Amino acid sequence: MKINSRYQQAAKEARWALGLTILYVIGWCVCAYLPKESHGPLGFPLWFELACFYLPILFIVVAYWVIKIVYQDIDLEHQPESKEAQK
Repeated sequence: MKINSRYQQAAKEARWALGLTILYVIGWCVCAYLPKESHGPLGFPLWFELACFYLPILFIVVAYWVIKIVYQDIDLEHQPESKEAQK
């Protein structure tokens, strides 16, 4: 992989990571502040279950699939091109 392609891939992965982080914070705020005062299926307050149990489990699954689909295993060592390849 050429160095320019590596930078493009790294930038793409960074954008995905930032986007997922922002989405998680928004999801946490929605789960923590919007539900009414009631108990969830586990006996805890609903806001606590949503924000601290269900949302993290959901994002673990989302992160797993994003890593499988978007992220690529690239060599970080710079390999100089041979003189024949540069011509």
